[in-house]
Amino acid sequence: MKTTIKHVWVAVNLSFALAGVALAQAPSKKLVGNNDRTRMAVVEFTPGPKASGMSAEAKRQLQASIAFRLMKTNQFDIYDVRHTREASQADLEAVNGASTAAAVRVGKQLKVKYVLTGTVDEYNPSGSATLKPRLVEVATGKVKYADELSHQSTKEMRTGGDVEMKTNVLLPITLRLAETLAAEEL
Repeated sequence: MKTTIKHVWVAVNLSFALAGVALAQAPSKKLVGNNDRTRMAVVEFTPGPKASGMSAEAKRQLQASIAFRLMKTNQFDIYDVRHTREASQADLEAVNGASTAAAVRVGKQLKVKYVLTGTVDEYNPSGSATLKPRLVEVATGKVKYADELSHQSTKEMRTGGDVEMKTNVLLPITLRLAETLAAEEL
């Protein structure tokens, strides 16, 4: 009898432990912020020929930085970039391409109203970058916003590394992009 009770006790504790592990590994809330705001996904931008020196880490940082700045405007619910990356990575060239069909597919999959796509047309570690963001409305497939945003660092670039580029060049662009989209009538 003592052995049976001991086995039941171990089984119950093991069940709670496994349930806890399952909950801890479950995906986090995919939307960050207030559900009354405009739902948007930010896709990793595709580097063009003049941005071939952009590292994979720099692309991920740019995506996360744009998402963070948009969330900070309190105008948007931003879909978690990890899940956006998973949904778009296989077809990233098409999502950021001339057609909006792939961006619409990703948006429908993620259940968002807009998908922010784009290209990095220039990424020069000596201190300049140019982004071409594009906001696609999922319901219609129409481009609601498109622009070309450039910035030249006013500070001397000592290392030309990703951190220096993010701080001195990409941050001003992402701030301008977030301000512009927050002011749009979406």
